[in-house]
Amino acid sequence: MWHFAYHPSLLLFSSTLVLCWVWRSGSRTRGSPPGPPTVPVIGNLHIFPKRHLQIKFSEWGSSSKQYGDIFSLKIFDQTVIVLNSPYSVREVIDKRSLSCSNRPKSIISDMIIPRGMNLGSGRFANETWKSLRKTTAQLLSPENFNKFIGCQHSEAIQLALDLAHDPEAWYFHIHRFTTSFATTIVYGRRSPRVNSPDVAEFLHVHPQFLCALDIGTFPPVDIFPVLRFVPERWAPWKRAVKDIRMLHNAFYGRLLRAVEDRLKQGKGNGAFMEEIITDAVNLGLNDREVLMNLGAVVIQGSDTTSAALQNIMLCLATNPDCQTKLQEELDQVVGGERVPNADDLQHLPYLKAFIEECNRFRPVGPLGLPHEMSDDEVVDGLLFEKDGMFHDERYFDQPEKFDPDRFLRNKFGVKEGVQDDPGRRSNLLFGGGRRVCPGITFARSSMEICTAITAWAFQILPAMNTTTGELILPNLDDYTHGITATPKPCKLRIIPRSPQYIDIIQRSFSEATANFVPYEAELDQEGINSKCQI
Repeated sequence: MWHFAYHPSLLLFSSTLVLCWVWRSGSRTRGSPPGPPTVPVIGNLHIFPKRHLQIKFSEWGSSSKQYGDIFSLKIFDQTVIVLNSPYSVREVIDKRSLSCSNRPKSIISDMIIPRGMNLGSGRFANETWKSLRKTTAQLLSPENFNKFIGCQHSEAIQLALDLAHDPEAWYFHIHRFTTSFATTIVYGRRSPRVNSPDVAEFLHVHPQFLCALDIGTFPPVDIFPVLRFVPERWAPWKRAVKDIRMLHNAFYGRLLRAVEDRLKQGKGNGAFMEEIITDAVNLGLNDREVLMNLGAVVIQGSDTTSAALQNIMLCLATNPDCQTKLQEELDQVVGGERVPNADDLQHLPYLKAFIEECNRFRPVGPLGLPHEMSDDEVVDGLLFEKDGMFHDERYFDQPEKFDPDRFLRNKFGVKEGVQDDPGRRSNLLFGGGRRVCPGITFARSSMEICTAITAWAFQILPAMNTTTGELILPNLDDYTHGITATPKPCKLRIIPRSPQYIDIIQRSFSEATANFVPYEAELDQEGINSKCQI
């Protein structure tokens, strides 16, 4: 029998192979894009940012021209490509959408939502995911949106009424608006108050789900899959993931049961989920767990809309000249006898420019969810670095200056006289390839109508020190880290521009309640009417 002790040459050869593997592990393969220097085994793990990845990626990428518009990072033996320009997104993700539309396998995500049923993180090759995506795109189409435009306007009027009644809770009134509108269109039930059960439960469940997907929350199971087999008693993170799954299933299961019960009683109100349940077999969605997660897709998407609206409030408070210009446009187009409506939006170019600048200035998703190249064994993940794209000094004058006029001069907000990146497009914020967000119409319209009504009715001002009279400006860098960059709660002063405007909002809300009646699961008519009294 052969034995290493008796064959030193074989031992030397084996040791050399191991050392070569260790040395090469973590190193870039030939042909990979450039990037920061690697070290053996771990690659770039030692310099990989733990928080606010987009800031470091922007430093490495196009803003400093250190490594260019496309650069790579090595995390152990995995290769991650970072796309830092619209052109690189177009060439890699848009043009190669079939091979670049997958997601890297996420063990944690699959433990919470199994079988690839999460539309955001599910794998494109999964037939269930394709059915979910197709159905969601149909339900969130502009044609279907028209069915709920009246309800959206009514919810926006209630948001204004809530701001007048309880301005200190502005941050959470926005959450109520976005969650209520989402549950209305999907499940046919709205949330009339900040503490309504659906809003309260969503704000408890969803942040835990996002946190679970964030880098560093749990051990790196995707890099070291063997960690899956560690017994739960020695891996408390497994219990935490199970708890999140239980919360997730309990919330969305309850909403689905409410629709099923309503249909059994013959009390349908036209919600999307009713259509899906009725036609589930033809849609290929006759699995109850699939139905549950289809609804979760839209409700979870409302979180990015609320983050965008909260960001808009901060931009209004910190840019008084822009706010005045916006109000002048609203006064000219709308006047002072009624609240703005959807028909006004096409006549409000500065409003649209203001919102575009808010989204450029502090994008809600500074890093897109990673893509995977299904036909390339060298690349394990593609990251879509939006923050750097919208702050690239090659294309934007003073990118850290808030200037809505840039979008009046150019539809993409870029410098005059500069040849723009040929890959730039108006929906860049919403993703690329076959993963473009299907809820663009709903998100944009919510931002526009809420901003129009809020800016028409109120002055949005920074908080003030009551002793010194000094303004307390919101910190425009104090955002949550992770998949969604959300402004953290802060104090603002929200002051009606005129008592007359509040009277108009009250009357408008009284008229708007007719749109709520089919979806009211919590208030009787007396309770609805009492909401009109400030």
